[in-house]
Amino acid sequence: MRVDNKVVVALFHELLDKNFEYYRESLSRVANNDGDPFAKAREALAQLSEPDRANIIDFFKVIIADSASVVLGTLDGVHFPGELEGDFTVLYDGVEIQGDLMDIFVGKAQQENIYG
Repeated sequence: MRVDNKVVVALFHELLDKNFEYYRESLSRVANNDGDPFAKAREALAQLSEPDRANIIDFFKVIIADSASVVLGTLDGVHFPGELEGDFTVLYDGVEIQGDLMDIFVGKAQQENIYG
């Protein structure tokens, strides 16, 4: 496996498997009156039907994938947020990896049917 693929697969797993599962589990708990952001979201989600709750929670995958794409696209030099117009050099274990990170990530997201 190419190094850039290895990095993207690791990031994808961390974000869309582990982190998403944490959010899904946290938001699936019983609603309570705590003031933290998860409790507020659980309270809002409790007002929805089960299929609607599942659709909203699944939408977090799109949000996570799009956010990662912005970061990876910026590192690749194909997305320029704000005043960032310079070039990045991204190395993993001494190997330059930027250039295709966003494309690899989006391709994996499409394979996993993140975008529907």
